[in-house]
Amino acid sequence: MRCDSIDRNAFSEVEECFSIVKYRPEMKSVWIEIQKAAGQFDGYSNADIADYFEKTFLYDSSEIDERCFFLKDNVEEAYIGTCCAWFSNKGKRIVPVLHWLAVVPTHRNRGCARMLITYALKYFEQKYGKQAVYLHTQPESYQAIKLYNDFGFNITKEDSYGHAVNEYEDAMDILKEVMNSEAYKRLKNTAVQ
Repeated sequence: MRCDSIDRNAFSEVEECFSIVKYRPEMKSVWIEIQKAAGQFDGYSNADIADYFEKTFLYDSSEIDERCFFLKDNVEEAYIGTCCAWFSNKGKRIVPVLHWLAVVPTHRNRGCARMLITYALKYFEQKYGKQAVYLHTQPESYQAIKLYNDFGFNITKEDSYGHAVNEYEDAMDILKEVMNSEAYKRLKNTAVQ
């Protein structure tokens, strides 16, 4: 998916009972637990996930400190969501990528993902200006796809970045089966090259 123009109407500021916390070295295990609780990395050991995290994010610790965000529930004193305002190569240039958004199931449908996306998109605007933002997702995440679409992200028919593979036709077949017809139609009609 690619967002060429952010729809600021979708923005949601961080509510008073929550706070955004940037990554600190002791938070790798927090990231792993949130991702596992959200259903990512099913079947992988904590050691495998930690290895993935280190290879993906820790090759330059100054980047992770600025680009990995956690949503903390201040009432429960618990971290309940995360995302990275990351980057990738697209040809010879660097592009911003919304990466590894996850919210624990107990806090879904409460606007937590929307708060994290808003925070990341504001970060991208400060860092890159009005440049297109990318993300890679799977059709099974159709509720997230609808949310991303609210922010101005559109499914791309051909475009991709880094190592992400564009599987537009297969994805649209799956989405047609799982989304309501109005949401599917909107998504298909806004698809871009």
